[in-house]
Amino acid sequence: MHFFGHHEHHLSGLRRINQIGPAYHHTPLWQEAQETQLHLKETYLWQQRKGSRVSTINDWLQIQIGGSDDLKKKKPSKQNCIKSTKYTLITFLPQNLLEQFRRIANFYFLVMTIISLLIDSPVSPMTSLLPLVFVIAVTAAKQGYEDILRFRTDNVVNRSPVTIIRNGVESIIQSQNVAAGDLIVVERDCDVPCDLVLLRSTDPHGKCFITTANLDGESNLKTLMVPRDLPTVPIDQMHKLGIIECESPGTDLYSFNGKLELAGGEGRVLPLTAENVLLRGSRVKNTECVIGCAVYTGMTTKLQLNSRLTRNKTASSEVYVNRFLIFILIALIAIVTLLYFLKRYNELFVIPKLTYLGPAADGYSVKQFLQDYLSFLILFNYLIPISLYVTIELQRVIGSMFMEWDTQLYEEETDQQCVVNTSNLNEELGQINILFSDKTGTLTKNEMNFQQCSVAGRKYHYKKTRLEDEETKALIDINKFNLDQKVFFQALAICHTVQVATSTTEEAAAAAAAAELPAKDNNMSDITEESHNSSQHSELNVSHTIETSLSAHPNGAHAPVSSSDVNPLLISDDGYKVERRKRPQVVKRSPNFTRANSQSNNNNSNALPMDQLAVNGLQSAPNIMRPASLQFQRSNSERDLPQYEQAANNAALFGHRRAHSYGAPNAYLTSPVGSASPPAAGLFRAASTTSRESYAAPTFTRQPTLLIRAESQRRKNEIQQTLSLLDYQASSPDEKALVEACANLGLVYTGDDDEVLHVRVVPPHLDYKRPFGSSKPREERFYRLHVLEFTSDRKRMSVIVRDEAGRKWIYTKGAESYVFPLCANSAAQMVAKTDGHISDFARLGLRTLAIARREISEADYQEFVSSLALANSSLENRKQLSEQCYAKIESNLDLLGATAVEDALQDDVADTLVSLQAAGIKIWVLTGDKVETALNIALSCGHIPPDAKKYIILECKNREDLLVHLNVLEREIVFGMGRDCALLIDGQSLSVALAETPKEFRDVAVKCKAVLCCRLSPLQKSEVVALIKSSNENYNTAAIGDGANDVSMIQEAHIGIGIMGREGRQAARCADFAFAKFCMLKRLLLVHGHYHTVRLSLLVLYFFYKNIVFMGIMFLFQFHTLFSSSSVYDSLFLTLYNVIYTSLPILFIALTEKPYTEETLMQNPKLYKKNTDNKQLHWPYFLMWTMFAIYHSVAIFYFLYGIFSFNNVVLNGGQTAAFSCFGTLLMWSVVIIVNLKVWLESMYLSYWYIATIILSILAFMITTVIYNVINLDYDTDIYWAYNNLLASLPVWLYIILCMVACLLPDFTLKMLRRALNIKSFSIFPGKQRKLEMRRKFESTYL
Repeated sequence: MHFFGHHEHHLSGLRRINQIGPAYHHTPLWQEAQETQLHLKETYLWQQRKGSRVSTINDWLQIQIGGSDDLKKKKPSKQNCIKSTKYTLITFLPQNLLEQFRRIANFYFLVMTIISLLIDSPVSPMTSLLPLVFVIAVTAAKQGYEDILRFRTDNVVNRSPVTIIRNGVESIIQSQNVAAGDLIVVERDCDVPCDLVLLRSTDPHGKCFITTANLDGESNLKTLMVPRDLPTVPIDQMHKLGIIECESPGTDLYSFNGKLELAGGEGRVLPLTAENVLLRGSRVKNTECVIGCAVYTGMTTKLQLNSRLTRNKTASSEVYVNRFLIFILIALIAIVTLLYFLKRYNELFVIPKLTYLGPAADGYSVKQFLQDYLSFLILFNYLIPISLYVTIELQRVIGSMFMEWDTQLYEEETDQQCVVNTSNLNEELGQINILFSDKTGTLTKNEMNFQQCSVAGRKYHYKKTRLEDEETKALIDINKFNLDQKVFFQALAICHTVQVATSTTEEAAAAAAAAELPAKDNNMSDITEESHNSSQHSELNVSHTIETSLSAHPNGAHAPVSSSDVNPLLISDDGYKVERRKRPQVVKRSPNFTRANSQSNNNNSNALPMDQLAVNGLQSAPNIMRPASLQFQRSNSERDLPQYEQAANNAALFGHRRAHSYGAPNAYLTSPVGSASPPAAGLFRAASTTSRESYAAPTFTRQPTLLIRAESQRRKNEIQQTLSLLDYQASSPDEKALVEACANLGLVYTGDDDEVLHVRVVPPHLDYKRPFGSSKPREERFYRLHVLEFTSDRKRMSVIVRDEAGRKWIYTKGAESYVFPLCANSAAQMVAKTDGHISDFARLGLRTLAIARREISEADYQEFVSSLALANSSLENRKQLSEQCYAKIESNLDLLGATAVEDALQDDVADTLVSLQAAGIKIWVLTGDKVETALNIALSCGHIPPDAKKYIILECKNREDLLVHLNVLEREIVFGMGRDCALLIDGQSLSVALAETPKEFRDVAVKCKAVLCCRLSPLQKSEVVALIKSSNENYNTAAIGDGANDVSMIQEAHIGIGIMGREGRQAARCADFAFAKFCMLKRLLLVHGHYHTVRLSLLVLYFFYKNIVFMGIMFLFQFHTLFSSSSVYDSLFLTLYNVIYTSLPILFIALTEKPYTEETLMQNPKLYKKNTDNKQLHWPYFLMWTMFAIYHSVAIFYFLYGIFSFNNVVLNGGQTAAFSCFGTLLMWSVVIIVNLKVWLESMYLSYWYIATIILSILAFMITTVIYNVINLDYDTDIYWAYNNLLASLPVWLYIILCMVACLLPDFTLKMLRRALNIKSFSIFPGKQRKLEMRRKFESTYL
């Protein structure tokens, strides 16, 4: 790719204001700044060094465009490197080990291993070392693998090729080597490699269209602009433009303060705002190519700074696990201490009497004390389950995969599966007490349909192509609009920031192919159904756009197609001349193209037939690739296109070359299409060939006939197809719905051309006795002077336009509470009527906006322009100064009316909310809508029960008023005789509650059945969640939302759940769990939450149980060895017990356990309450498992001890059994009993699960057989001992009797609990009864 060689073409497509000469003299500021060393705020420490292109002055960055001359000698490297990895090759081992040894079990085993190496250990140090190494290695391998994946992902980004211009020389480098000041070339459909200030665009009006889905989750197109009055210079001179001064990097995606100080004698300064900056992570769309100057690179880009704002969340179950570990640790110390003192007693009083044992050791020496005490500590260290953590981690990771594989959490329409971002919170899904939910896009679909409006104090219902007066029921189309109605819908058609997007070549070809098919006959149900019977928008197909503006004279002699078949929405009004010029087939159109102004063709005799005209409309434009001179004169409107003769000569000369920016798809440009291309009939609506006969409809009746209705249906289809081709892209679905409603009524917004808005007036219902083509559509043009953007503080947006008569108007659209105060006093009566209508709309659950305008005098406008320019040039408080200018011009408005848009409910929302409430989950809806709208939605979706008493708190401004409301509400709850109460509170009152009475508000609100908070900001949402989390009741909270404004709430809650909705994916990316529809939340909580809670509880309790059984036998054995700290087990058994013998069955059942079927859990939400508050991890359950463990260890040991004491001749050959047989038989019994115990406690039995139990027992037998045939004199000698036991019939009889004796009580109790429905908590009946009585008393009387 090469840019240079044709300077005369560089400037032909750009606005030239001031020519910059080749000399570049303005350098003193830069040279002085290079000699200083200053620092950035907080975490950013950028040191000034020779050759650097970034300097700081008073915490502001100075960046020279194109870099300094010193860079020729020293090239910067890896300034744009992105790093998301945790480790490096050097730091991996120490850092990972440090993280793992923070866990109690790992650190404990490390200490035990070190002690066993230092003293005369009773068992081999390998018994502690090998399990520890295994657990550490598995965890390190998992974390290392994840870090390698992150490293590879980083390399894909860091090593991707990027085209830059340094010192006027174009080159291709890796993305990581981009430095601040570099001129970056980004082509269409490519990702921006760093934060850039836009300096050049191929768009003739200096625009650049981007999507920011990776930044804020919004998928709509956004428009950026080249800084106003920026001089146009040749590309090889762009590095001499000047110096950019901007603020230090920050996390706010929507603000940027800076200035561009131009080089040269005039030294002009241009303000830089957020609309001039392309952020890393955004993607260029509908713009062929842009050039920008890098300002923030690498980890200081806004995207990377925002990606750091995540925090780790831990499951509440870990609290109980840590409590159990502390309990076991205390028990371990107690056991070791007890055994030590018993040993000292024996050494003092027993061993001296047994002379054959020799003299006793000196128990008073410190060395002997440490030897004895630490020996017992090492002997019993297996009370701490070392493999518990790694097993829990494996269970969570694999369990999260099960959720992602769940087909009922998969939406086929959007091809979205459930996504688990945080697997260590799986069991928390079964612990939720309070659910915080957004409304728009979460409970509702965020699919807006225009329903009603209020115009000049009268209410109208929207009926697709007409309005219905609510009072007279008269249907009014655009031909019968009065002045107020025309002005109102004209305001809706121009007061917006909607862009007209384009479609891909493939989509356009598909549309053309589809249009060539025979027209489908209208269904009789469609024909007979009048438009006033349908008030819903049909789903728009947004995959096409109009690539050609074609028109034909209705009486054209050479037109073989009847003029009645031409869609009048696409007909030009400039003399009905036939458009004949070649249009590019593959180059994407910018949204600001013109469809109405076709150039006149002076040679009418050469008019082409319509089908050939369509063919010519898709001919390739010249220079469709970017030539050596970087063509910036890209044809984006009909005026810009060259004539066909030039196109024919140049079309085949150029191919196409993709940009080198990373993230782009494969090449999109095909070879130029020749004249033999199929006709693109899809560019306009082809009517049925018999439609002309319908014009002979009877004229003797005034009633609509079927023929007229059929034609009306055909006109609706044409409008719908046109809207589909226009493909409106709006910043909000409300705005898009309003523009589409205007188009259906006949005011079609067709795009903008250099800020000239084109609105085509096409009456949807024409005189059906004559062809459509005989009615000439009219186009209105408005020059957009300024756009006052919508912000969360202003709650409104405005546009200033100049009409064709030269008059200037300001149109304002926004929330009525912010627009009404701006209206003139003379409109008070109008405001009162409209406010009443808005209240009616809100009670129907509709979203409302107020519309106003006024004419601006030239003096007011000039004052506004000068004050706004002054505000934009200020580097301090720019936002506040701009808003002051906006507020001054947005005054004394004339109210036009209000709109009402419906946001349809999500599928099965009511069933989901009612089920969750039945499951004991209290639901709080936090929304930015007004109280009336939110209340209606809450009632219709089941959030507030119909019979609940509703208490509304509005506009409380002080603590005293709020406390009065709270006291009244609390009395209602106490004396309400069990009736449900619902609380509704607005943002103003909630601000007082959060600031002055947080505890009182929290304590009262949590007693309500449902809470609805309205008019909240994103910050208030997170503050409400934090307030509930601070309660002493330890509520487990979850937050669900779909938009970027819900991220703070989602991250604040214990569990964040994101909806992959229409507002984008940022909420889904920041959430712990994400899926496509709100109704899937029911299955996620009631099924997966229940299962994961039960599974983890069983896993944790079983791990402590099996280790207590294991070590309990060791404890009992010490009483029969004079407390000599001898081990009854061989070191092999100590090493493999937790790793192989008992790990597989519990892991398998922890992944598959199902106490109830999925259908049962979905149909009985009350079962969810059985596991909330981690009930199965409370002390009664733990102590019950502990008692079973103690019983099993006593039964196993003393049963075998009795056999060996009574008669130890148990081998087939009549030999007596050795000590090694005693220990091996004990271990064999333990492995069988603990594996059968987990089988007995399991509810969901499968062949695979039973196979894991059998395999675990066989694993013990096989490893022991192999071990005992090898004569190793390493630890205890069990040579051939196990083989003798296997051949002994009495041994097998003992195993069977031991199993029955140990598990019969377990089985009996389990059957009794089922038969008599006895709860496990009944073992502590008194304590539970007291707690329940106390809670009841407090909730009733206090």
